[in-house]
Amino acid sequence: MKESVGAFERRTGERYAPPLWLRALGEALAPREACPTLFRFPGPEGLQAYFQGGLRGLGPAGRGHVWLTSRPTGAYPRPVGLFGSLALLQPLRLQPCRTHCFTHTRDNWVALDRAVDSEEIAWMPPSLVRSRMSFDRIQTADAARRRFGAAHEDERLRVMDRLSSYLEELSELRRAGAPGPERHWCAVAARDRRALLVRYGLRTRWTLP
Repeated sequence: MKESVGAFERRTGERYAPPLWLRALGEALAPREACPTLFRFPGPEGLQAYFQGGLRGLGPAGRGHVWLTSRPTGAYPRPVGLFGSLALLQPLRLQPCRTHCFTHTRDNWVALDRAVDSEEIAWMPPSLVRSRMSFDRIQTADAARRRFGAAHEDERLRVMDRLSSYLEELSELRRAGAPGPERHWCAVAARDRRALLVRYGLRTRWTLP
């Protein structure tokens, strides 16, 4: 949800006080400034862990911080368009700071990578990531699911199966000794994926159903 620093502190009793090392990576918000709902695509493995209830952190282990965006598609529109994204519904708990490291827009944020209550994270399905849906008043995952509608659960099951076949394909490639992709596998052209799979004698559910 969208919430000012002052309102967050009054509502929760917590302080918004990003540590100095985080402020070195971004700009802290003023008391009257509001932070919108922020989004994170934690990678295919991270998203699978979320679906299975085992997501330990939003970013790589040991880093301590995580990059977020106010746009659901974020920096990875292709995988997000296939698998969806995670919405951080109460992002001020992560002490986010606005940053311009990647673009000249105000969409990018850096925050602490700490445990988040499951009711404060909602999976946004691929069918909605390019919609104009507002999260400004959505505070819990349950409220988000009600807003997503009755088709949300069916789409979640389809995406979980798609994600499983995608990760199985990557696992088969690693076992075969194939070179790993330099970007997300789904961002590689289909003809190039097929050529690599054929070269290593693999037939999998995702690229070659």
